[in-house]
Amino acid sequence: MEDERVVASSAGDPRLLSSTPHAPTTPHNNRLMNLPPPPGHPLATYVVQVPKDQIYRVPPPENAGIVERHREAAKNKGKNSKGKCSRYLICIAIVLLVIGVLVSGAIAAVYFIFTPKAPNFTFSKLHVKQQKQGSPPTYDVTLKAKNPNEKMGIHYKSDEDGATLTFWTKNLGFGDFPGLEQKPGDDSSIFAIKIRALKTKAVPPNVQKSISDKKTKRQISLKLKFESPLVFNVWFLKLWKKDMTVNCAFRVSTMAQGTKILSQNCKTKLS
Repeated sequence: MEDERVVASSAGDPRLLSSTPHAPTTPHNNRLMNLPPPPGHPLATYVVQVPKDQIYRVPPPENAGIVERHREAAKNKGKNSKGKCSRYLICIAIVLLVIGVLVSGAIAAVYFIFTPKAPNFTFSKLHVKQQKQGSPPTYDVTLKAKNPNEKMGIHYKSDEDGATLTFWTKNLGFGDFPGLEQKPGDDSSIFAIKIRALKTKAVPPNVQKSISDKKTKRQISLKLKFESPLVFNVWFLKLWKKDMTVNCAFRVSTMAQGTKILSQNCKTKLS
């Protein structure tokens, strides 16, 4: 018995009719094919063919809304994270700026309030001792120091052979500069410097005449130079360290008894 399968579309289009090849013949197949078809239901296969270029997979419209919401959420998240980082950076910059302004102001205040000023020196008296004419004399110089710093004390460190007395270009001797603690604004501190004459050098004639002549007072001009390391302090805080150099030019009425300071000019330099 020949097996034929009629293929037809629901619309009855003859282009959709086709036949299928015969299946292999087996005893089991023969028995199945010999069975009579059910009454009123002819045996047939329906195949619907649609061109491939007309098959579409269209996502539901709500998918577009979901994708758009995810996209907007990602954008907003990026904007929020960038905004937070920007705010943090701005806050840090403002804090650093404020700290810098405060530190600069503090440094400026300390500089202007506690800027060290050089002490001022004035001659009080000069006394010359000489055992006999021609022997090396000793020059006792007394100075008064004023501290112009109202908020800072001054610590003068001693300096061995830090003082020099000269007559014109001739050195009369060396002396030790004494150490001293001076309070803020003090103007009554006294420095006593003992100048020892050089034993290897003779006393200059003009100086010797001024020392020896007790009847006729001979005026003479001298120069004194001394150095000392200074420390400027506020209470226990040592704020500044400076090296002091003082040059004094002065003129006396005589180097014998009754010496008077006729003129003087002392200049102090800090370095």
